[in-house]
Amino acid sequence: MTETKKTITSIFIMLGAVVIFTAPLLHISFPKIPEYKVQFEGKIDRFNKVKNAELCNLKEELLLNKISPIDYIEQVELFEINREIEADLLNYQLDNLIDENRIFGFKSMRIFLIGFGIRLPYILFSFVILFFFLYSKEKLKKSIYLYRAIIILYSISFFISFYLIIWFLLPRDLPIPVYHILIGSLTILSTFTSIFLIKHYYNRKSNFLLAFKIKELIHFITKSRRTTLDIAVKASKADPKLKKDIKDKLVAYDKELSKTLRKVAN
Repeated sequence: MTETKKTITSIFIMLGAVVIFTAPLLHISFPKIPEYKVQFEGKIDRFNKVKNAELCNLKEELLLNKISPIDYIEQVELFEINREIEADLLNYQLDNLIDENRIFGFKSMRIFLIGFGIRLPYILFSFVILFFFLYSKEKLKKSIYLYRAIIILYSISFFISFYLIIWFLLPRDLPIPVYHILIGSLTILSTFTSIFLIKHYYNRKSNFLLAFKIKELIHFITKSRRTTLDIAVKASKADPKLKKDIKDKLVAYDKELSKTLRKVAN
């Protein structure tokens, strides 16, 4: 693995760790009750206070004999009917207001982030398992049972992760058969697509690096061949004056050989 690839992998792992840790906590910065709901509930509270005061006035008028018991009963019945109608209207307006401010079907951003933040780490863990498999693929092949077990593990992990996320985001007002078919299809499609794209990208990068290393090796072999022939020609002349030159070239050859082998090994 090259230094650049190691750095990118390390950054990806650290970012994943940060997301996994912070995702379930993102909702903390949002209020438990949205501001628009607080204001409207304040309007409902004021309405109830006014109506309670009106009812108290009726009772007081009855006690002061300003109205007869029959009038009191009639007015209270009418009062309760009007109050119930107005209360239902306010509740209806509140429900509409909540629907207008929904986030992916949820009543508030806080509730959405709670649900999504809990599910997000699952998908990140799935990516970690798959990258571990790709990175250790050759070593895992030594144990065919472990190799297949890891394949099953990341496949199930992706499937469950996407199921939870799609179930979380999918609208609930669909017909039940359509809902079940849609959630199943999207889950399977997302699982296979993600695994395929990650493997394709990883293998393409690996093949590119392998081809680059092979070219380096061929170039080195060609160059070292010429160098070796040159040394052999000079050595064949058995000229003592060239011994130091031959020795220096052999040292340089050994250094370049060692450097190239390290590149190929990584």
